[in-house]
Amino acid sequence: FREIHRLSQHAAERRSVETQPLSMDNVVLLRELVRRYEPPPGDGPIPAYLGIDVGSVSTNLVAMDEHGRLIHDIYLRTAGRPIEAVQKGLTELKELWGHRLAIRGVATTGSGRELIGEFVGADAVHDEITAHKTGAVYISRTLGGEMVDTIFEIGGQDSKFIALENGVVVDFAMNEACAAGTGSFLEEQAEKLGISIKEEFARLALSSKAPSRLGERCTVFMERDVTGFLHKGDTIPDVVAGLAYSIALNYLNRVVRGRRIGDVIYFQGGTAYNDAVAAAFARLLGKKITVPPYNGVIGAIGMALIARQWHQATGGATRFRGYDLSRLEILSRDFVCKACSNHCDIKEFTIEGQKSFWGDKCSDRYRKAAKTGRRAVIEDLLAYRDRVLAEITGAPAKGGVPARLEGKFNVGMPRTMSTFERYPFWHRYFTELGAAVILSPPTDARIAAKGVELALAQPCYPVQVAHGHAWLLVAELGVDYLFVPNALDAESADEASCIAHFCPWNQTLPFVLRSAPGLAEHAHKFLSPTLHFSLGQEHIKRSLAEVAARLGVRRSRSDRAVEAAYAAQREFQSRLLEAGRRALEVLERTGEPGLVLVGRSYNIYDRNINCDIPRKLRNFYGANVIPLDFLVTGAEGVEDLHPNMYWSSGRKILQAARLVGSRPNLHLVYISNFKCGPDSYIKFFTRQTAGAPMLVLQFDGHGNDAGYLTRCEAYLDSKGILRCYNSELEVSRPSVQAATH
Repeated sequence: FREIHRLSQHAAERRSVETQPLSMDNVVLLRELVRRYEPPPGDGPIPAYLGIDVGSVSTNLVAMDEHGRLIHDIYLRTAGRPIEAVQKGLTELKELWGHRLAIRGVATTGSGRELIGEFVGADAVHDEITAHKTGAVYISRTLGGEMVDTIFEIGGQDSKFIALENGVVVDFAMNEACAAGTGSFLEEQAEKLGISIKEEFARLALSSKAPSRLGERCTVFMERDVTGFLHKGDTIPDVVAGLAYSIALNYLNRVVRGRRIGDVIYFQGGTAYNDAVAAAFARLLGKKITVPPYNGVIGAIGMALIARQWHQATGGATRFRGYDLSRLEILSRDFVCKACSNHCDIKEFTIEGQKSFWGDKCSDRYRKAAKTGRRAVIEDLLAYRDRVLAEITGAPAKGGVPARLEGKFNVGMPRTMSTFERYPFWHRYFTELGAAVILSPPTDARIAAKGVELALAQPCYPVQVAHGHAWLLVAELGVDYLFVPNALDAESADEASCIAHFCPWNQTLPFVLRSAPGLAEHAHKFLSPTLHFSLGQEHIKRSLAEVAARLGVRRSRSDRAVEAAYAAQREFQSRLLEAGRRALEVLERTGEPGLVLVGRSYNIYDRNINCDIPRKLRNFYGANVIPLDFLVTGAEGVEDLHPNMYWSSGRKILQAARLVGSRPNLHLVYISNFKCGPDSYIKFFTRQTAGAPMLVLQFDGHGNDAGYLTRCEAYLDSKGILRCYNSELEVSRPSVQAATH
């Protein structure tokens, strides 16, 4: 009852905050520091750089001189016609400054970055996170006096959260389909209330003494609540203040979702022009909220800076086509993307023979992968691991053999969970017993969907996937036996070391699977010995003797099979470690950066679970990818890093983090899954051990790779890996002077 009381008390406190009057006491408006741009005397050309941010609601252009001073900024409505919006912006820029500006570089970002990049002749095209981060970091250094570590960006239809460590992107989130927490929702409500979103909204909200408590519900219910509060007698200022709170609450609960919020928070995007929303964030968080200058065009500022970096680093001639693009041959057609249930309306543009697309909100099918010009200098370790696995097990690594082969009986093994780590062990053991081992095929959409359907509880996605693999083996492939061990822990460094446990779902997997519908009737096929690898080889021999007896195999043969299994596992691990050693030597010799992937083996190697991101890091960006098991075995002690790290995966991850922390050219990518309890705190100690920002990719079985690739691009760019010209931005106090709107 004490905990229930504490929860109700917390809820009451939050409700009381939502009804407190808004105040600007904890809001810093840096936009007041803006000064008009003063061009150099004379009529000579001004070297300039153009940044363009094309979103679904607004299109922004920024011209910046070679010293980082903002010459002119343009904020336009996209209105579903990005090409026309950009042409309008270029025309305005030409009329005001075209006679003076000598454009040396152009860069584009936003949902229309590839399309507009082809249209204007961009020299660089980058994701929105990199754009907003670059602009915000630059402004925080030149005007803010302290490094920004958190960015709240709310636009017309999109909302983004960006977490930074020393200027490096370490986390990112974006809103889903709901528009209740965006600027377009506020505009609609202001219009229905008969007030101006620009002149009246903030003034009225800040005058309220008792804001209406509208909460964070979806748009339809919110509109009904607004009407209800007005009928009950709430004033328009009270309702408007409640709307400001609702925007902030919706963002915090549906976009941020419990992620770490730093102390230097920049609120940017078009919605940041509304001081009432900034005040709501300040009140809810109890922290200072900074609204930077040009908050509506910071993405374009970031791209102008990137265009400057590109020119300064390469000295190349710009591809900019000029201000008047009406002469270009542009063909277009409309169609519906059916890659998923969203059915996005896509516009295909063919510009001078090159195809680009507009309107895709979720798929990477119509997006160009970022190309870095880099090539990995180490061998493809993911492919190498597959080859080693195939050589040791004597079968194609893809598995899925629906036949008895040469064995007296067959044993099915789900390609999931601990199988990714110990398959050489179990394959050798059962083949030595005379069995044919049938490994389920790689996870696909059908296996995953079946697993989600069968899972009784709501476990993490990998456990749901395990249900699908088990079902396929017993129900479709008809294996004689299904091997799912009740493995409790892994090998330890020595007797003094903490026992390295597997996670509870891994430990109880056979019991969970046997109780699932569609699998319960096959319970008699399960082979599930209780195993403590920490107790050594003799214990494993005793535990597996029961399995051998059930299969009609003598104890002596089982013991020899265990010894052979240990030998196979040692060979597998030693070959991976040797390849990892070679990779580190190459990186040391060449000075090239490497990405160390840490996490559980199934998260790193199951392409369905991780959207094949590990391979795409190498194929798309030329990254030198080194998975965890090429560097550590988990047998080494970590007591100096954490005296009670009792998770097996945690021990390996901390060992890898220590290695990364000792080599400045190595960077950490933590691959996890939603609902992973151990990872929720292992991540903290991993970041602490590495001593440097790391990228966390948390998969949940939903969506596609687009959002994850965007995170990867932003992280790689922050680390200087994505582009060769990502040098430290020039910083000088007078470099952010500009013309007002």
